[in-house]
Amino acid sequence: MHLTLYTDYTLRVMMYLAVKQGDGGVVTIDEMAAAYGIPRSNLTKIVHELAQNGFIVTTRGRTGGACLARLPHQISIGELVRMAEKDFAVVACHAAPREVDCAIMPACNLKNGLRRAVEAFLLELDKMTLQDAIITPSVAASLLRIRSSEGKEVAVPVTDLLTRKRNTRFKGKIPEQPAARGAPRRRSRNQH
Repeated sequence: MHLTLYTDYTLRVMMYLAVKQGDGGVVTIDEMAAAYGIPRSNLTKIVHELAQNGFIVTTRGRTGGACLARLPHQISIGELVRMAEKDFAVVACHAAPREVDCAIMPACNLKNGLRRAVEAFLLELDKMTLQDAIITPSVAASLLRIRSSEGKEVAVPVTDLLTRKRNTRFKGKIPEQPAARGAPRRRSRNQH
């Protein structure tokens, strides 16, 4: 399964708004475009669709922008993907109205297996919320150069994220790093 670039950008917009939500401010399309390096025109269409579907609230004017319509833990990634993706057909025979020229179609069960796989994929995404999608909001804010309501850039060292990632990966046990060249090696208990 491959998600479209449109869906990728949709998820990025929502993650940006989730990180910014704690600040209480609205976000402009220009701000998100600059943070991600995405063309403004692409984000305009996405923001419009998100607003039409009730995921975000937009306001016009000099102080306008967008913000989440619900809390991040109330928005599932599955909902967002279903809204953004227009076609979940993995193979041609999934699309109902299409006629497919396939010699084994009457005897093929592959389409049912692929349909179940797509359903399982979406069910897994339904379990993940927008809040779950962001490991450490303060680090995300720093990486995206999101400013606090006082106008200060949120500064969090990226090493915090790397440490957290490493601790999660090894379930709290960080493996020993090899000693640097020329540094004395520690002896294990079995060595005499």
